[in-house]
Amino acid sequence: MHPLLYVAVLCLGFVIAFAVYEMYGGEVDDGADGSGSPFKRRRFLMDSNAEYGLFKVLVELYGERYYIFPQVHYSHLLEVSKHDWRESRRQMAKLERKSADFVLCKKDDVSPQLVIELDGPTHKTHTRTIVRDEFINDILESAGLPCLRIPVGPYTPESIKEVVDAALAGK
Repeated sequence: MHPLLYVAVLCLGFVIAFAVYEMYGGEVDDGADGSGSPFKRRRFLMDSNAEYGLFKVLVELYGERYYIFPQVHYSHLLEVSKHDWRESRRQMAKLERKSADFVLCKKDDVSPQLVIELDGPTHKTHTRTIVRDEFINDILESAGLPCLRIPVGPYTPESIKEVVDAALAGK
């Protein structure tokens, strides 16, 4: 190889390496295990302490009768009734990155019985969240799967039992 070509390739390599270094803010994350993966394990499954608190109450009240699954993607709860694959794909795309906070499922066949959404303050004030909630409510209703919305805030296990029992009875 010609010496000038060798120098040009070497310089180009340094430029690329420097650009990559700068792109990552001067730091290289080698992952939790040193693998270089951009992913690391989340510390908790729940998104908030409020979700974890409600989960514990649901397990205490309903854990013997139902499986309580957190963070279930709506694409696992619903399927498109259309048979045209393009239309099915378009409809399923509307569910991407949307998950239910909790799903109560029968223990004998793991069939979903109730979706529970824990609604924080933005569910009443943030337009995008309001539209998302209306969409979820509509598709769950059309699929015959009840959805219970519980506002974040102080509650007792007794008040949770009352609203969950009513939602399960009304399905």
